[in-house]
Amino acid sequence: MATDVSAERTVWLSGEFVTLFNKLLFPVVWLALISGILLSVFVRTGHISIASNSRYLVGFFLIGTAFMVWFSLRVQRVGYSGKELVISNYWREARIPFDQVEAVEPVWWYRGRLVRIQLRSESPFGQVLYYLPKWGFIRCLWSSPDKELRELIS
Repeated sequence: MATDVSAERTVWLSGEFVTLFNKLLFPVVWLALISGILLSVFVRTGHISIASNSRYLVGFFLIGTAFMVWFSLRVQRVGYSGKELVISNYWREARIPFDQVEAVEPVWWYRGRLVRIQLRSESPFGQVLYYLPKWGFIRCLWSSPDKELRELIS
């Protein structure tokens, strides 16, 4: 599915800093904070226990942590170069021909700020991936980044 490197310059659709923060910085800081708290409690008391009136709160934090890890694994940097979709996760990059893109759609729970791309077959990043559009947090009220990418592909 990945093709030869295009001679054209890559135009990134996703925001560099917002993707970097959501993919790498926030999850690492959050997991380090939670691990540090658990480790300090274990060192001081010799065990970890949860008060009965705090179990729902701890469950909420665990669900939120699982979602954050899931999201950070699936959000990618996305751009285009010529007739190829360029997908990157800061360590590796794949170029997918536009004809391998099955669907581009907004994500209902983060409309205007997150775009889902579904590919026809597996890529090095999976068959479904997400990207955070450049300036999505500001432009979300009047732009449609999923529509922009669909028009670019067709």
